[in-house]
Amino acid sequence: MNTRDLEYFIRLTEIKNFSKVAQEFGVSQPTITFALKRLEEEVNSRLIIRHRAQGGLLITDSGAQLLNHAKRMLLHYNLAQKEITSSRLKMLSMGLPPIIENNYFPKVAKNLKKVGLLDKIQTMEYGSRTTLKALQNGEIDMALLGSIDPLSDELIMTEEFDRQPFEIFVARNHPLAQKRKVWFKDLRGEDFVLFKNGFVHNHAFDLLAARNHFRPHIVFRSNGTHSLMNLIADGVGIGFLTAVVNPTRKDIVKVELLDTDVPMFVTSIAYRRSHVFNKLQQAILDNIRGTLIKNE
Repeated sequence: MNTRDLEYFIRLTEIKNFSKVAQEFGVSQPTITFALKRLEEEVNSRLIIRHRAQGGLLITDSGAQLLNHAKRMLLHYNLAQKEITSSRLKMLSMGLPPIIENNYFPKVAKNLKKVGLLDKIQTMEYGSRTTLKALQNGEIDMALLGSIDPLSDELIMTEEFDRQPFEIFVARNHPLAQKRKVWFKDLRGEDFVLFKNGFVHNHAFDLLAARNHFRPHIVFRSNGTHSLMNLIADGVGIGFLTAVVNPTRKDIVKVELLDTDVPMFVTSIAYRRSHVFNKLQQAILDNIRGTLIKNE
């Protein structure tokens, strides 16, 4: 089955116009028509029916079935190309979200340096949710990921190495600093400074806000932990971060949440099940495992 034929077919089901698909791919309209015909002959079934009365093209049941598999086939084909390219390189590309980089990676880096592997890593520093997408798409070989639950993804293998609660971070002169513990519902009137999109913290925060039936007032978002700490210390707003983060300033206090349903910040080594690590990459992975995963 021709992968280009599948690409044409998928796009045809989306925009339902032969000439527009042809224009988009820079080919003639008959090219699209013949591609569809080849697919129909291969599966021995009609996939798309021209139906002027209903606005153009109708996808048959067989077409819907093929569409579901075609998307997966192309995903795996593209991943295979990227993984084969990766296996030829004497490097390992790794996603490293900022909080994990600051709080877990220094020990990893120290051990990798001891065995001469630290300079064999290329890192991508984004929030965990953005990093997960990059891992799924084959843009990186592995990642150290944060999630609010053990990750469930048929493409991704995970090995958990830690889990920590989320806490509230406030300036030392803030009234909450004297309480040390607080219910999330009592934060209704507070101003918050949070991470930008792509961080798992936002998902946990949104869950707590929904459970407590209020819309928090978010005054600023940042990608940097240090930036948030400065804003918190200066009283711009209060923060919501995993307990593994230590305040970078002495005038910031961590306040525990009393809620029993607070999500946990779960950290894991993650990689695609389909990825075959070459000898160098496997050595890096084994070293990271030995550093982060505690043997019971």
